[in-house]
Amino acid sequence: MQVEKVNDYTWKIPKSGAMKVPAIIYASEKLMEKIRQDKTLEQAANVAKLSGIIKHSLTMPDAHQGF
Repeated sequence: MQVEKVNDYTWKIPKSGAMKVPAIIYASEKLMEKIRQDKTLEQAANVAKLSGIIKHSLTMPDAHQGF
């Protein structure tokens, strides 16, 4: 999955495929290392596909894989 660094604490998954909006992730480099180890980024992209979503899918620094 393509993830672009916006600045030291902001990352972006550009809108692609069925995504209606881009996904924005707020995390440091160290946190991103952990986030990349599970399905958090996939979940952020899936949220960006939901009906009715506006502007961005947002992922906060406490992100982790959920159900």
